[in-house]
Amino acid sequence: MDEALLSAVKSGNLAELRKLLARGGTLNSRDNLGWSPLMWASALGYTHIVRALLENGAEPETSDEYGATALMKACRQGTAEVIDLLLKYGADVDAVDALGWTALMRAAHRGHVDVVELLLEQNPQTEIADHSGATALILACSEGHEAVVRKLLEWGANIHAQDIDGNTALAHASAKGHMKVVKLLNQVRTRDFL
Repeated sequence: MDEALLSAVKSGNLAELRKLLARGGTLNSRDNLGWSPLMWASALGYTHIVRALLENGAEPETSDEYGATALMKACRQGTAEVIDLLLKYGADVDAVDALGWTALMRAAHRGHVDVVELLLEQNPQTEIADHSGATALILACSEGHEAVVRKLLEWGANIHAQDIDGNTALAHASAKGHMKVVKLLNQVRTRDFL
């Protein structure tokens, strides 16, 4: 790992990063956590650093030891500008980490509605389920993120999907006491059966 380059990335120091890149700094090496400079910049939400790394050949598809990509890390953070850049440089919106989570699932779980919308515009697989059978919709309902739930439903997320225990998004929202989400899901279910 190029420690000087990683330090410039983590501190958001674009001038120093450019100097190091001009000298041939290593873009795609990994630190002891398995993170590349692009993963760090994405997780920290440093749009200017992400742009510089991508413009100089950083690989958007590399992943850490758990299969998490820079896009997944950015979605957890919720920085839409970083996510937009990564997508423009070919980041795979449907990549799955070791837990079975996608970028969309991370954004939905965190309640980042603007990021969820940005990802949905890439036509991702909304019904990918993690190892417990949870989809992005189930995760959003479990956390009570009404705006994200609404957005996922607008894009056709399956309200009837079940996790490995047979629980639906409605069951998760009800169990956690997220009554606004419960009301929204019941309205959609009623329309389904009319």
